[in-house]
Amino acid sequence: MRRLFDTVKYALIDRKLQREVKERYYSSREFAALDRALLTAYIFKNPYIISKKYLQNRQEKELHTYGETPLTTYETIAKEVDIQPTDTFLELGSGRGRGALFLHHFYKCKVIGIERVPQFIKLARHLAHKYQLKEASFICGDMFQTKLPQEATTIYLYGSNLADSEITQLVTRLKEIPLGTKIVTISYPLTDYDSRVFKLEKTFPVSFPWGETEAYLQTRNVYE
Repeated sequence: MRRLFDTVKYALIDRKLQREVKERYYSSREFAALDRALLTAYIFKNPYIISKKYLQNRQEKELHTYGETPLTTYETIAKEVDIQPTDTFLELGSGRGRGALFLHHFYKCKVIGIERVPQFIKLARHLAHKYQLKEASFICGDMFQTKLPQEATTIYLYGSNLADSEITQLVTRLKEIPLGTKIVTISYPLTDYDSRVFKLEKTFPVSFPWGETEAYLQTRNVYE
């Protein structure tokens, strides 16, 4: 009963968020067409169920790790980070690719998404090809193992469901990125795990379907 209540609750929240997306962003006909194509593809393919089935097939213990960042929150992040057309935005765990495609369209930056669920990657690549988005690419792989593109100037991690051991593993991987690279994390700063390698630049409020929280902007520090 509780799960049914949560399903209905989040369905109503998603509907509200989509109304806001239409009001704020669909004045761009190109983006409206792109976003509608993505959403239409998932009408009978709930992304949460797709992710759950993928994790079940891999015999993972935690099956409910999927979550999406609202497009309004991507806009907040882009403004706080000052995303420019010369930037490359790397998203660790890009899901359906909706946020990456949004940033590519409105901020003209290069985007790269890393996502382990093949079905998400297949459709994101299809849309990027269909709409001739040459600077939008998607890598099918595990962010804990896939080599991180060194050209990224900003990295985004929405990893609120990650265990401490997983965050520690990612922190070790992020030590490989170039100095000065910006990293945005949700709910916790990387300085909690290594204050020498990462420098906290600022925090700012962001919204998710489950509530308000803080985003942390940090840079790969010159000192180790």
